[in-house]
Amino acid sequence: MVYEQIKAKLPQRFFPKAENPPIAEPEPLVTPVTLQPPTAVGMDVIYRKYRCWMGHPLGCEWPKKTLEQNPTAKTCQNCGFPGIIPPKTEFRGYKGRYRIDSYIGNRGLGRLYQGIQLTDQQPAIIKEYLLPQQAFNAEETRDRKQAFERLAGLNLADGRIQDIRLNFPWDAISDPVAERCYLVTNGNIDAYPTLKTYLTNNNQAMSERDVYRVLDQVLQTLQFIHGQKFSLPTGQIQQGIAHGNINLDSLLIMADTKEFFIHLSDLALWENLFDLSTKKNIIPTVAKDLVDLGYVAFYLLAGNTLDADIDPKKEQYWQSVTPDFKAFLFKLLGLDTPFNYAEEARQALLNIYQALPRQVLTINAKSENKKNKFYRPSILILSILASLFLVGIISWLIQKFKYQESVVEEPVVCCLKSVTGVPAGKFNYSGEQDSTWSFIRGQKNLILQNQPLEEKLKESQPQLQLSYQEKESIDQVIANVQSSKTDFAIANMLEQFSPELKHQVFAYDALVVFVAFSYSKREQSLPKALNGQISIEQVQDLYTGKITNWNQLKGRNLPNLPVKLYIPNNAESIRIFEHRILKSESAINAFHSLKNSTINITSLSTINMLQQVLSDFEKEATGSIGFVTLSQVFGQCSAYPLAIADGNKPAVQTLVQDNDKSIDPNTDLCDDKGSYKPNIKVFTTGSYPLSYPLVVLYPGDNSRPPIGQKFAEMLRTTEVQQILEKAGLVPLHNQ
Repeated sequence: MVYEQIKAKLPQRFFPKAENPPIAEPEPLVTPVTLQPPTAVGMDVIYRKYRCWMGHPLGCEWPKKTLEQNPTAKTCQNCGFPGIIPPKTEFRGYKGRYRIDSYIGNRGLGRLYQGIQLTDQQPAIIKEYLLPQQAFNAEETRDRKQAFERLAGLNLADGRIQDIRLNFPWDAISDPVAERCYLVTNGNIDAYPTLKTYLTNNNQAMSERDVYRVLDQVLQTLQFIHGQKFSLPTGQIQQGIAHGNINLDSLLIMADTKEFFIHLSDLALWENLFDLSTKKNIIPTVAKDLVDLGYVAFYLLAGNTLDADIDPKKEQYWQSVTPDFKAFLFKLLGLDTPFNYAEEARQALLNIYQALPRQVLTINAKSENKKNKFYRPSILILSILASLFLVGIISWLIQKFKYQESVVEEPVVCCLKSVTGVPAGKFNYSGEQDSTWSFIRGQKNLILQNQPLEEKLKESQPQLQLSYQEKESIDQVIANVQSSKTDFAIANMLEQFSPELKHQVFAYDALVVFVAFSYSKREQSLPKALNGQISIEQVQDLYTGKITNWNQLKGRNLPNLPVKLYIPNNAESIRIFEHRILKSESAINAFHSLKNSTINITSLSTINMLQQVLSDFEKEATGSIGFVTLSQVFGQCSAYPLAIADGNKPAVQTLVQDNDKSIDPNTDLCDDKGSYKPNIKVFTTGSYPLSYPLVVLYPGDNSRPPIGQKFAEMLRTTEVQQILEKAGLVPLHNQ
């Protein structure tokens, strides 16, 4: 088990070996109000209807023994308490699928399992919360499941990712069948030992210096979470959150031979949903967090929590404690004038550091001589190695952040009905006129039978009313979001937006450059002559008037065919074309000169352009070329989308066959419909040079309703991703 593996690597001063480690008796139930010590809830009180011989069903050994004897057992053979989940059990969450590999143990109000995320094979810890029928009635179970999905998890509202030594949940799932809920955290941190385990196994008090370090780290984390804005799964923004569950079970210790770090877990926000021990609704507060932390420090200094009469008011527990440290802890415990804030408490803590007794290291003479002999060279070598390591880390981080722009997360929810926290009311959003989104939202039979996408969204969220407004330019779209005239927008992301705006990718599209695909004359067709590809430089030359006949292309033996240029009749595609292909001001000016002449460049709708390009080749012996978005031409067979080469890079094709090979001029685009599809990989990695993400763009102002985030969440559901794919967009993942 992970716990045993971790424990084996820890120094003995934290977990000395013992042949028969003591078993902690269930702690007495204490109502968690201010000035009361934090204690784990007595499971025998919550689950008292189960006649567990230990009086502690979650920590009892019999469910594990039952599973070993009968892998299909659903309940404990002694008392009927819900059994341990067997290994290799799989279940689906909102952010992926998970598999349970092994049972670790219990902590707080749940059981822990080592698991794995099946999408990326990364480790995960799964905490199982139980709502057994003998303890919770049907209404309580329903309410707690719903509240769990609304509340279990939080992120910084400004989108930052910061290590504050708080275990952020990755996924929160309520089991639709069983009376269980699951909280998933990434990595293995959530499996590290608790401070209660430290006290149970160590059998001695922690030194004042070590208790000081525990307090310093926890206060630093509390200072952060008490003062920052957090976003809950509902989309609600909350200014500051109290932990509400600071105790020896919720503080995890990560240690090596020299250092240890304290991580906070199990916030009351979701942990208390599974506590029926008291009818009183206790609201977590900053003051309670500080008092609870004071009791944690007191227990660590005393060396145990098992004595029934352990009380910080008794002088016997303070006889060997430094007076300044004792005075600080009395304030933290609320036994003297209490601290108002974690920041105030931490500043006072820092002021007493020098008063604490120093830890003395015993070094023999031989070791001292050896130290003197090798000290300077060792420091020099270590400095060089550290510098090299630092350079490597910085380089890796730079590459990682560059790549993150093209990496897209898993769709967070499977179905529209599962998107929670969508604000009710009327909201306005906008997009560029005649844009890809205008095309998508206008489709009916292409997506659903006589039903556009927005009607499908409204079915799942009847309290939501959306009004779409088209703008003449992308600049107007962005300006309206910034000025709060619209609540969010749909945009093509060709460049980074201004810092005050946020965005979420929900699909991809691309420009495709095409020539006629003539079935009757395919052996003499341009796709054959071009070997199915063209470079950005060649497209530039064509659309700036440098090339007027296909035989003028450098390095190719092409037919003597005059060139005729076509462009779509929407501003969005022209803007993308100028940005991704023409690029320079001189090329753009030359393009506009041709376009304004109305002789050399013809502007048509997509359907008319496809028909005319084919007609030009078959009836007039003209090699016409055009461009348009992939979403509007995918699935037709009158034109062939050319692979695009950018500079010295190999040409990249947007479409791939069922055998994972790109289409080529020999592929029968008409008879083989359904055997090819967009190559999602070239979009997500950005290797196709004319691809771009489609995003929901919304303000970073946390005071405004989170409709932009929620609309993006709806579009990223697996259900809508499949609809968008049918409409011609490239989804985030293979469906």
